[in-house]
Amino acid sequence: MPIVSKYSTTQIENLVNQLLDTFHNNNATTELSLMCLGNAVSHVINSSVPASQRAAVANHFSQALADAINSKSN
Repeated sequence: MPIVSKYSTTQIENLVNQLLDTFHNNNATTELSLMCLGNAVSHVINSSVPASQRAAVANHFSQALADAINSKSN
């Protein structure tokens, strides 16, 4: 059963495109882009998730990332 998001595809695509445009406009390398995204994810988790749930959220996020990468390479 597919996961249904409470966010529209348009909302998601707009934000992703803004992020990618920022990286492109700043000539960010892959390494720098990943570092910035990692820092942003850490900030969101640390500032928005209760301490008792942070590890679980980080694990779910990393698993979702791995799943997304694996599904794209097949």
